[in-house]
Amino acid sequence: MDLELTTEQAMFKDMAKEFAIREVQPYVKDWDRECKMPKEVYEKLGAQGLLGIKAPVEYGGLDLDWMTLGVVTEQLAYYDFSLGTGSMSRTSLGILPIVQNGTAEQKKKYLPGMIQGKVTHCFGTVEPNAGSDATAIETAALLDGDDYVINGNKTWITNANICNFAMVVCQTDKTKGTKGLAVIIVDWGTPGFTRAPIEHKMAFRHHDHGQLFFRDCRVPRSNQLGGFGMRVAFSNIEHTRFGIACAAVGAINACLDYSVKYCQERVQFKKPIGSFQLVQEKIANMVIDLEASRWLAYRLGYLKDKNVNVVKETSIAKYHNMEAVRRSAMAAVELHGAYGLSDEYPVERIYRDCMAPIIYGGTAHVHKLILGRTVLGIDAVTR
Repeated sequence: MDLELTTEQAMFKDMAKEFAIREVQPYVKDWDRECKMPKEVYEKLGAQGLLGIKAPVEYGGLDLDWMTLGVVTEQLAYYDFSLGTGSMSRTSLGILPIVQNGTAEQKKKYLPGMIQGKVTHCFGTVEPNAGSDATAIETAALLDGDDYVINGNKTWITNANICNFAMVVCQTDKTKGTKGLAVIIVDWGTPGFTRAPIEHKMAFRHHDHGQLFFRDCRVPRSNQLGGFGMRVAFSNIEHTRFGIACAAVGAINACLDYSVKYCQERVQFKKPIGSFQLVQEKIANMVIDLEASRWLAYRLGYLKDKNVNVVKETSIAKYHNMEAVRRSAMAAVELHGAYGLSDEYPVERIYRDCMAPIIYGGTAHVHKLILGRTVLGIDAVTR
């Protein structure tokens, strides 16, 4: 198995790095403090072609491989973990659901703007009573003639307050259970569709999250995206998990680089703290976590490009890499001492931000259950 990057993959990795150095690194501290990132950042990503890596050429995309998307995500996350995961989700939970399940009209309406970074989506799944248990979704979409009438609430939705349209997972028939689930597109401005921000977050402060509210919100039946069932509603979550695993590699790498530089320069007891054995142990652990995480992510990208079933490998990579970020970020803060508590050093932000994707994209417990079910052939959850 050869995991060496191709010339094209390396070129896109360098392109993402150059973009982040120019457009992200000088500003991300202020974005975090202000809890807001300019929408132009995504437009600039789109202009570079970095949002259309997995999108069809006919709509302005590049139709490239998963590994290319993975290394781009890794590089963006090195400079801003939030941007790395956010840019990836614009593909996994934005562009791809429409590519796979959209009608010709839906693709023509949404894809070009999404690829350019000028149109923003949100994917509404989580509810106050439905998180890890997606079967508990209560938002209802009932047919009334040729329209769906939607009622319900969604929470912790990425891009809720800046989206041009929402893809909303609804229950169309409770008697059918998960077979009644459907994804319905609701354009912002539709009567009965309102939203509110979630503020004062610990993590991903400049990445928008919010609540969606639907009260007798009427949309045409033609707004349904694909058919019915869990596969239509959640098939692309696995791609999001791949993106999180790749973003984790960038974040761990950043923790290591910042820590090495600090430990070489910081002097205590008349010598650099990097000379102390316990400090070197923490650095060594970061090196190991980085290498293990990178190979898990790259191997996953390699397998995805071969179109094989990667349910087990995805859960392994997502779970391991996020635990590795947690360890590395904590160690980086400790190595920076009191300065690690200040946002003057990026490790403080990485430490906070790593908590978000430990939870979303499937919690650590969920991934352990997936692995247990895959290996044992026994489902621990009653369905």
